[in-house]
Amino acid sequence: MNSRLNKQVAIITGAADGIGQAIAQLFCQEGALVCIADINEILGQEVVNSLTAQGGKAIFVKTDVAAHESVKHMVKTTVEELGEPNILINNAGIIYPNESPLNTTKEQWDKSFNVNLDGMWNCCKEVLPFMQAAKKGAIVNIGSVHSFKIVPNHFPYAVTKHAVIGLTKNLAVEFGADNIRVNALCPGMVETPAAFRWFEESEDPVAARKSLGDIHPLKRNASCEEIAKPALFLASDDSSFMTGQSLIVDGGRSVVYHL
Repeated sequence: MNSRLNKQVAIITGAADGIGQAIAQLFCQEGALVCIADINEILGQEVVNSLTAQGGKAIFVKTDVAAHESVKHMVKTTVEELGEPNILINNAGIIYPNESPLNTTKEQWDKSFNVNLDGMWNCCKEVLPFMQAAKKGAIVNIGSVHSFKIVPNHFPYAVTKHAVIGLTKNLAVEFGADNIRVNALCPGMVETPAAFRWFEESEDPVAARKSLGDIHPLKRNASCEEIAKPALFLASDDSSFMTGQSLIVDGGRSVVYHL
């Protein structure tokens, strides 16, 4: 059986759980050699152990995407142990829920941009020279429905996710001549471990989960696997003439008018 990512080297940030883990799982199944880059060493190593037990090739490198030196070390280790990166999935991110603009602290603002935007640029800056030399590469920046719609009390998350779209378009134009494609993948509500922790903290976890699902025309939230498959599309040659675009995978949430 032909694999869509045969022996391609993929770096996936924030892959210790949730969407990133699902992407890593699918990419390994499709023949990629995967670097799990995450700040959580315990969960990250567990993911690698699981992938290798299934016959995949994966490594874990503890990485703080907000720290450029940490990213440089991660990419250097990836090159030494797996090879030069062909694919970058910029998935690492943070969110401060239920924050209004005037209640947002400078620390929250700075941390949001350091991780959600600077972290992506740090990773891009380190992998782009390898992709330029190879005259081929695919970068997928994980945006959000928040990249296009403003949900109250999620400041400054939506600001950073809007900026991700600008970064994606800019890099797509600058590096298109090198046959490097840069696209954004923008999910709606996804049932990640963090989402389930939020459900459990509410008075009625079942109702909380249903209320978020009901926002979508499909009347449910996405699974992590339902985001991994579009990520595979954007990273593979299946989307070979697609760059600078934002693929919205949100169950129709962004097209619904909300009062």
